Amino acid sequence: MLEEETRLFVCEFCRVRSCISHSRFPRYMFSPSPEIDPDTPLYYLPYWRFKGVRYTCSPTGVTHQFIDISRMAMTHPPNRTAISLGLRSQSLALRLISSETAGTFLTPRDYSQTLAAMDNRFRPGNKTGFQEDIGETTSLIYAPFYIRDDLMVDGILNKPVGPVETGESDIRTQQRCRPEKEIHFLPGLCPSCGWDLTGHSDSLVLVCKNCNTLWRSRGKKLARIRFACNRPKNETDVLLPFWQIHADISGLDLERYSDLIRFANLPQLPAPDNDKQTVSFWAPAFKIRPDIFLRLTTQLAVLQPGDTANRQLGDHPLAPANLPSVEAVESIRVTLGALMKPARRYLPQLIASTITPTAIKLVYLPFESKSHELFHPELRVSINKNSLKLSGNL
Repeated sequence: MLEEETRLFVCEFCRVRSCISHSRFPRYMFSPSPEIDPDTPLYYLPYWRFKGVRYTCSPTGVTHQFIDISRMAMTHPPNRTAISLGLRSQSLALRLISSETAGTFLTPRDYSQTLAAMDNRFRPGNKTGFQEDIGETTSLIYAPFYIRDDLMVDGILNKPVGPVETGESDIRTQQRCRPEKEIHFLPGLCPSCGWDLTGHSDSLVLVCKNCNTLWRSRGKKLARIRFACNRPKNETDVLLPFWQIHADISGLDLERYSDLIRFANLPQLPAPDNDKQTVSFWAPAFKIRPDIFLRLTTQLAVLQPGDTANRQLGDHPLAPANLPSVEAVESIRVTLGALMKPARRYLPQLIASTITPTAIKLVYLPFESKSHELFHPELRVSINKNSLKLSGNL
């Protein structure tokens, strides 16, 4: 059975590879209790879920918190059903919905009318700073219910929650849908040469080792990704993916590296190349703890790794790229918030600024594999291996 984060899977019988693509947002379901009679008609009620890391920038610095909230997505929900999923979305396995999934799925209310209102509780007004959500995922989750003796029964706990509602809240008469129609299965074959695409099951980026190209699903097709690779020096080096972004930032003069030196008050001596070198912003294309994520974005912004035209990935191990480029763009403001000095001078300008990406590329940087960490000797950047292993929980 397919899991929540599955994006590439291989049939165990025929070895055919398939990619999973969602229209607008992912849709999942909870499996009903195995104690329920298989012939019992099930009703799946929709909930919106928001999950991600929220960074808050203020004159005193940048803080972060993990957010995981959900909200009933029905215009007329039954009175005694839970308004949110609580801890279920974190503790229970989520499954994809297929055409073979039996049951009645109710049409959800628009996201902006439900979870957006709930989100205001977690985003209080802040006139002295700003907030950005990085790595956020908005998804729709269906919870099973059924009717027994005029009682509405929770299909997970197999316990009654109250009498069956009549009128507008009657789940038997509300508008229905089939969510699996918005889930697309694409052949896991390279559109350029027809070779099998490879990658981790949760990776957004798929690799063709035959023609050395990278792809990701977009709607009902696979789109090619611009990428580069810094050449590894050792056979055991691990290639970690990072998004390299060039952007226009209104209200702030940050086009050249000399501008960034002044903005961040970096302890560096003036150099002729500083006025020639354009600034690029870097963000991990992989999930990592929020404190490490911010450390990496600020370190790489200061270090400005050299660009490369090399496009040969070779046979080195590739870490999965499971953080989309749009999240990397949103991290630029947070990175600048962590770098700016003095904060009270630049923060109002940063809040009012508009960040427009002009070029985005996926760059693989080689890291030496040590006992407990991955280390880049030229940049002097290290990442704990356990942090990478535990990133799947984010």
